[in-house]
Amino acid sequence: MPKKRSSFKNIIFSQKFLAFLGLLILTLISVPLGASISKRNKISQEIKELEKEISQIENKNKDLNKLISYLESSQFIEEQARLKFGLKKPGEEVVIIKEDYNNIRQNKESNIFKIPGLENAKPEKQLANPERWWRYFFK
Repeated sequence: MPKKRSSFKNIIFSQKFLAFLGLLILTLISVPLGASISKRNKISQEIKELEKEISQIENKNKDLNKLISYLESSQFIEEQARLKFGLKKPGEEVVIIKEDYNNIRQNKESNIFKIPGLENAKPEKQLANPERWWRYFFK
């Protein structure tokens, strides 16, 4: 019987068995460690993305606050009153500049107001100078 115990001790304390046992323990420790490292990397990546999104939203918020302050300003109110209602300050003169339709049609990008239906309208026939005088005096 004493030989069986010594052979059991030899197996347990042999280099191959201890190496296998160490490798098994190392594997059991490294698997959860690798999973936690992977999880930490994913979380840090999400944090970076959320920080970018926060900075973008803060920039939009600043722009919107600037727009709100401009829309609430007296300058905007005065500008809208001039453009929409034709109001003027005392001592000012209002000048209306009409563009020739052909110039508008040739350069569509210069059309500031984008009047609907303007592109479908027919241009007036250009009259010669004597015809214009004739119409001016007799029509």
